[in-house]
Amino acid sequence: MPVTLRQLRYFQALVEHGSFSRAAESVFVSQPALSLQIRELEAALGGPLVERESRGVLLTRLGREVHEQTLRVLDETLLLETMGKQYEEGSVRVAVGIISSLAPYILPGLMKRLNAASPRIEPDVVEGSGQDLVSGLLAGRLDAAIVSLPLGMMELPERDLFEDRFLVAGRTERLEALRAHGFVPVPEDMARTDIGPLLTLSDGHCLADQILGACSMWRLHEVRRGAESLATLSRLVASGAGLTLLPETAALCEGAATSGLSFLRFDPPEPSRRIGMAHRLAAHGQRWIDLLAEAAAGAGEELTQQAREAID
Repeated sequence: MPVTLRQLRYFQALVEHGSFSRAAESVFVSQPALSLQIRELEAALGGPLVERESRGVLLTRLGREVHEQTLRVLDETLLLETMGKQYEEGSVRVAVGIISSLAPYILPGLMKRLNAASPRIEPDVVEGSGQDLVSGLLAGRLDAAIVSLPLGMMELPERDLFEDRFLVAGRTERLEALRAHGFVPVPEDMARTDIGPLLTLSDGHCLADQILGACSMWRLHEVRRGAESLATLSRLVASGAGLTLLPETAALCEGAATSGLSFLRFDPPEPSRRIGMAHRLAAHGQRWIDLLAEAAAGAGEELTQQAREAID
């Protein structure tokens, strides 16, 4: 009995959603119809792919190996299905994820560069946490993602794009007082200085962990998590609620939008995050990957260079 693309698509839906009922809903068939296709796939491959449990399904060893191959097959199938249309329209449509602490700031420059690229790339942009974007890549919902590196996953090739340094951000009067006392930010010294609470994004944001990593010795009882965006975080520290670290890519935009917000630059070596792009294996060698990476790198470098010229 030959394996069919329908069976592989149903199997992928089952793995992604974790239950027969949710998988059936996602592919618009009845649960018995989906179950039949999974049984036929198991029969064709000679063994069970999933273990049925009360909470859902669990992949067997064979199931894990088949799932890896299924993702490759579906990727290549999607490429074949869209190839003719892409050549005809002279454009490539891809699903691109961008971490939420970068997306609002890099998108204008990124889109400008993509619109000028050839072939033209039309991204369906998804904004989210790094963890959510990685899950989207692995599940096949995203073709590429602009995230903080490294990820260290063999199934997701990475390429470095640019360095995004951190700045101390706070209420203007607060930072001017620190400057008047000769305060020059050094991550390890900030941890030992009584300058008040450190505000960060909530759990689940990789930037929150990076900020804490840069100020790893900060008094834990003075670390306050909870903001869901850098815009909220900027307004909190501008109101005098504490200090935070903002990436250079966000600094000029949030500084212009937030009255009373100022910045201090760290003494070298400045703490930073590495921004890069990860993509699915099936996209390896495709022209749009290079164009997307070049556009993102150019937009990011423009933002960081503007911040370095404006904030001394």
